Amino acid sequence: MVSVQLISLLEPIRPQIERVEGLVDEKLAAVEEPLQTMLRRSVGGGKHLRPALIILIGQMFAVPLEPFHRLAAAVDMLHAATLIHDDLVDRSALRRGRETLHTIWPAGATVLAGDYLLGQATLLIAELEHPPVCKVFADVLCTMCAGEIRRMLSAQDAPERWQDYYRGIEAKTASLFAASAEMAAILAGAEASQRTALCCFARELGIAFQIVDDVLDLTGNEVLLGKPQGSDLRQGLLTLPILYYLESRANPNPVSTVLAGQRDEAQVRAAIEAVCASEAIEAALQEASNHVRCGQEALATLPDNESCRLLGSLAAYVVERER
Repeated sequence: MVSVQLISLLEPIRPQIERVEGLVDEKLAAVEEPLQTMLRRSVGGGKHLRPALIILIGQMFAVPLEPFHRLAAAVDMLHAATLIHDDLVDRSALRRGRETLHTIWPAGATVLAGDYLLGQATLLIAELEHPPVCKVFADVLCTMCAGEIRRMLSAQDAPERWQDYYRGIEAKTASLFAASAEMAAILAGAEASQRTALCCFARELGIAFQIVDDVLDLTGNEVLLGKPQGSDLRQGLLTLPILYYLESRANPNPVSTVLAGQRDEAQVRAAIEAVCASEAIEAALQEASNHVRCGQEALATLPDNESCRLLGSLAAYVVERER
């Protein structure tokens, strides 16, 4: 479910977003059943932040938008594919309030469904006939896969926790935001300094987005989130608010107990309440705000027009959102 706040914010580019959705729908309409229905479940319902970023960069430089529609559709499908794979790896039962694909299909079929979306995304990129864009697309796919493998195999030793967390969100989230901006900037013919500024903005936006996601996992409304509260903690994942909490508390504590494997509902609820009552939530949100501010500062070097200002507003939304 997309928030009213975001719907209002994206209203100026609503026709462009609808064109992106139409391209995705065209690709999925050619898929045989039952794969088509399952892929539609997986692709629909997102916030469209990455497509919005791509469209706004195209508008910022006042160039024809058709290639940007294709790029945005490709990125949306790539993102959906990674979510299918992530849900399987993390054994998540819900995504956006709906059953995840791996809870309905066998694991092998689920992996192949995600791979199919990656293939469709690659076709859209190939249709752009722009080798530098293809290279960025391939690079970010490798970065995301390598980052997820690293996360799965990390040892979780205390000295490495903070470094692993930031490396993880860089690979999992920030890299795709940054790559989306870089590919759009390439298509727009932006100068090297402008490409650098846009990549910096998008990277900071992605980091802030993931930090707020981690906070909302603990503080958010389950109905709005579309998944159980504390999903990351239940999986033993170390997120920024959890790291802040652990740094300020001696062992044992409610969170360390859950991370050690005692994950019955009472223990998990006690851990969530402990983190939410601490200073860890505010510390994490302040860090997200700092990243947004850095991103907005990067925008100051770009053309001062409505599209650029809307990018700044999207960054502000990221830290204000409730889902």
